[in-house]
Amino acid sequence: MSTRFELVTTPARLAEIGPAWDGLWSRSGLGIFQSHGWVTAWWTSRAASDRSTPCIGLGWNADRLTAIIPCATRRHRGVRVLEWIAKECSDYCDVIADPAATGSRAATAAVWAELSRVAAFDITYLSHVRPDAAIRLLTGEHSGRAVALRPGPRADKSLQVRAHGQNGHSWFRGLNKKARNNHTRGKRIVGESGTVNVRLYQPGEDIDAVLDRMIVLKRQWLASTGQVNRLLDDDARTLRCLVAELARQGVIQVFSLDCDDRMVAASVNILHGGRMQAFFATYDPEFDRASPGTLIMVEYLIWAFDHGFSEVDFLCGEEDYKYKFANAQTDLAGYVGARTLIGHLALSIGERLDRKRLAKEKIKAPAAVMEA
Repeated sequence: MSTRFELVTTPARLAEIGPAWDGLWSRSGLGIFQSHGWVTAWWTSRAASDRSTPCIGLGWNADRLTAIIPCATRRHRGVRVLEWIAKECSDYCDVIADPAATGSRAATAAVWAELSRVAAFDITYLSHVRPDAAIRLLTGEHSGRAVALRPGPRADKSLQVRAHGQNGHSWFRGLNKKARNNHTRGKRIVGESGTVNVRLYQPGEDIDAVLDRMIVLKRQWLASTGQVNRLLDDDARTLRCLVAELARQGVIQVFSLDCDDRMVAASVNILHGGRMQAFFATYDPEFDRASPGTLIMVEYLIWAFDHGFSEVDFLCGEEDYKYKFANAQTDLAGYVGARTLIGHLALSIGERLDRKRLAKEKIKAPAAVMEA
């Protein structure tokens, strides 16, 4: 099977290939983060400060799309980096290939070889790779022009809650007594200020008001902790576009915990492939004594398991609050490769710094264990 390569760098061409992209995406069984609409929403809503350039490799067999490597390039300290497109808002990343098609791996490898040849980058860093990701099949490829990919020193984790056949009620009853009592106590504390209500926003319902409130609260929390979230740049344009895309695809479920007419906590979740993913959440710090973030988590976990979802995924990150309920984890890998002499030098320096960082973390680990 002969693969014809195409490099997509313009919005017009991205729009044109939408049907072919989503046809391949549907066959691949991948999640929302690889859908054409998700990538388009990111592309059209990027903050003005985002200097990345889309660099999407396609493989065609006649008029049938057989492989997509969805990337972008940016400069970091003078080095040109090839990374996943929409990486900052996509917790799981991968190439898109048809697993049932004959020669699928060869087609994807051919696209990677051509992308390595024509794209202007020094190094590549492809992070957030699940254990079942198709990109793993390309690691160690040394076919001519292809940049060889190998595991990088950095890794991430995502945490999940799996139902194991339980419905929401039985899952909640299976929590330890302290967790159940904390939930009851938290709702009682919120109830001291008014009537408590857990609201589920229905498909097609206007969520602009709750999203506006979430953005305000999230910005307050980021300011208090000295953190940043690029989804909230430029009046949170990227977040708004991504949420609108989830609504368009019919895969969004918004939960809010209200006290009278005041939103205390809320979560924007993705429903896809029999799983729920907790995408964006926040809470009102004035109700901090009630642990409102935990309250809304329990509510959407119960709802998910009562509605037949097998898993709730907290997505990338190992924040402490996720461990309150998580009973599974997924190890996410990152892959690196160098294309130029500058790239090899930058990669060598970066890996040396990473080794020093890991060594320092190991030295501190025993003290942390003793304190625990």
